Amino acid sequence: MGITQSGFDPASRFRFIQFLPYLKKAGWDVDHRPNRPDRQWKSPLHSRLARAIHYRTGRAFMRVNRVRDLIDSKDFDVVYVGRDIASEGVLFQKLFYPMVRKGVFDFDDALFVGRRERIVRWMCLNSYWVTPGNEYLAKYARQFTDRVTVIPTVIDTDSCTARSYEGAKFNGTLRIGWSGSDQSITPTLLPYLPMLEALQRQMNFELVVITNTEPKLPTTSLRWKFIPWKAEEEPLLQSKFDIGIMPLADNPFQKGKCALKLLQYMAAGLPTVASPVGVNSDVVLHGTTGLLAKTETEWHDALKGLLKNAELRASLGQEGRKRCEEEYSINRWLPVMLDIFGRCAERVGKVVEAPALT
Repeated sequence: MGITQSGFDPASRFRFIQFLPYLKKAGWDVDHRPNRPDRQWKSPLHSRLARAIHYRTGRAFMRVNRVRDLIDSKDFDVVYVGRDIASEGVLFQKLFYPMVRKGVFDFDDALFVGRRERIVRWMCLNSYWVTPGNEYLAKYARQFTDRVTVIPTVIDTDSCTARSYEGAKFNGTLRIGWSGSDQSITPTLLPYLPMLEALQRQMNFELVVITNTEPKLPTTSLRWKFIPWKAEEEPLLQSKFDIGIMPLADNPFQKGKCALKLLQYMAAGLPTVASPVGVNSDVVLHGTTGLLAKTETEWHDALKGLLKNAELRASLGQEGRKRCEEEYSINRWLPVMLDIFGRCAERVGKVVEAPALT
């Protein structure tokens, strides 16, 4: 059984849902249980009072459906527990203890930064296995259990079309692209807009922003284009822009990011520039598979160099794709996931009472 936040959010799609065909092919009988309704669901009603009642009713149904999942979990050998379960209340968490004891707890963000720390800690203490998305997250989990295996966020590279540079001649306007959720634009992209404006006065390029809702960028002179995010178009990222960027703020929460957008750029064969924060520094081999830039000047120079040099764009794009295939693809990490699930299914031992949260 797979417990996820929804059927469409990045954590659910890239850390579990995209593995489903491969798990089934390997002989596993998998029942996927996203939230019903999902956490992003909003009432379409116009009246404020009716909308509030409708929303609370929806949240109540979501919890009832989770209890049904709990009851059904007794028929499964392994329960994959995504980050969603860690956002429930303490009493709800304890109700899920029998499920968690035979579960693999997976998380790809620094959920332990802030008010949810004690619940994430409880999940790490009680889950059969924990699969954080990078070493920064794993360091936290290892305080409470030695049953920890880092599984990075990975890409189904077989389904991604990579940019072809063979004999290509480009005469149009180059595009620098950013892709991500509308919630992450403010702390990551917005601080870099002045630098991009200054660079655009020197170089001819267009900024492309791919997200779920059209943002209102606080800028007047920057030439940019909004492309609505569509899941079915993610494998075609190479056709949307020519250079991918992943700026991050250097803080405890952003250090937990698992470089999804960066890996998507690389899988598309695009040259990349990223902040050397968290796992970005591991994913990018500076000067070989991409560029790392910390200061505004470094960002300006890195992007200017890529805009001017077609051979550098091709080299970084091709090497980035190769690194993604070898180190951050489903083919690379599926055997690890299957091994963990297998050990969980074959485990022996007495289930003990859940430790209390302190």
